[in-house]
Formats: sequence, structure tokens, C-alpha cells
Amino acid sequence: MNFLVLLLVGLILLWTPWRTGFPRDLLSPWVGRAVGIGRGWVAVAAVLALLIPLGILLSLVQGIGYGILTLLLHVALLLCSVGRQDPLRSLTAGFVSAWQRDDQAAAVLVAEQQLGVVDDQPSGLLEQVSGRMAATSLQDYFVPTFWYLLLGPLGAVAYRLLELTRQQWGHTASHPAAILVHALEWIPARLLALSFALIGQFDSTLRTLRGMALEWELAAAELVARCARAAQLPESTEPGLGLLQDTRQLLVRAILTWAVVIVFLSLMG
Repeated sequence: MNFLVLLLVGLILLWTPWRTGFPRDLLSPWVGRAVGIGRGWVAVAAVLALLIPLGILLSLVQGIGYGILTLLLHVALLLCSVGRQDPLRSLTAGFVSAWQRDDQAAAVLVAEQQLGVVDDQPSGLLEQVSGRMAATSLQDYFVPTFWYLLLGPLGAVAYRLLELTRQQWGHTASHPAAILVHALEWIPARLLALSFALIGQFDSTLRTLRGMALEWELAAAELVARCARAAQLPESTEPGLGLLQDTRQLLVRAILTWAVVIVFLSLMG
């Protein structure tokens, strides 16, 4: 059933207006209330307490209606777990628009305010934005998919809850949540980097990954961004926005690669 759930979610994200999951972010309000219950690890535990009623609900609907209710609930929970930044489309739309107008000042401002990247040189800024696309795809798509396959919908929801808690800047729960998020991203980031090697410049990507693969402290976003850049052939990357287009195509191929592997694992039982 896992593959069917992922297929339905992928089709919804691709062909409907729900490209960032449900129109309303249903998990953020819960996180905002739960972190107020305590401090540090206590607040993190309060956030994750949502998994208990969700687990009970999943057990109650199991087997009802020939499994259709379970299927729908899995789809709904996974849609709640995907990120809301649309890295393959709208994430960079403002930056691309400013760049195409040759408005470098606006492009720099958009990159800083909307993407959180800064660089004084145009080429460096494009590389930073490209890395941001790869890192956001990891967080929004690949990590929830990995933990859904491993632990079911509760695994994907747990990751999204922790990621939202990490973003509660200034709250004492942010740091312990960041530790758990880093741990949950560690394996998926390296699997995604291996995917880049398979579909891109193999030797360059593997050489880049080999030097970082066992570094626990290295952020998953940084590892994925570096490997994504290494996977692209220098001669195939056009100047300017061609780098972003190449990165987008690389990420789409990585998604297809994961889909093929998931189908194979499903057929193997």
C-alpha cells in the first residue's frame, strides 16, 4: 500500500492546486500551542504527543471499508507532512522573475528575504539558490518519504512536527528539536546524494560524498547542496538561470529514481 499512497500524494502535488500539501497547514497551530506547555525537551515531548491519538486513529480504521479508510488516512497524513515551499516551482519564482528583469538588487533582496541565502557575486548567488532548492527538496519531499516507508505515516508526521518545532526560533524547544531533525535527515541526505551520483556526474559526486559521508556534524542541507552541484556537468550548465533549470531537472530525476526503487521494493514484498 505504501507505493499506492506515495503515488496518490505525488499526483495530488503534481496535478492539483495542493502543491504544498493541504491548503491549510494543520500541524503548525498544534506546534504553536504545544511548545507553550513546557521548555526544552518537555516541549518537544508535548509536540510529539500528537502521535498518540493519530496512532490510535490509524489502528481503529484498520480493515474498515476494505482498507479504503486506512489508505485515505495515510494520504492525508503524508500530505500534512510534506513541506509547504514547493521547491521545484514557486520557491524560486520571485528570484527568477527579478533575475530575468536584470534587477540584480531585487534578486539579491529576494534571495535573502525569501530563500535565506546571501552572496556578493552573481555566480555565487545562483549557486546558493541552487543549493537551497536541493536542500528544501530534501526536507519537503525526500525525508518525509523515507520515514513514511520506514515507520509509516507517524514517522513522516513526527519529522514534520520536529521540523516545525525547530523553526520556533527563540524558544528553548528549538535546539533539542534541531538535534532530532539532524538525526532524522542524516540517512535520507546521503541516500539522496547517492541518487545524484547515479543520475549525474558519478565520479565527481561520489568523490564529494566520500569526503563528507561520515561527518555527523555536517548539516544535511549542506551535504545535499554540495553533491547536487557536483552531480551537474560543468559544460552542460548554461550561464545564469540555466544552473537553476539544471538543478530542477536533477531533482526531478532523483524523484523518479526513488520512485523506481520504491516500486522494486514493493514488488519484492
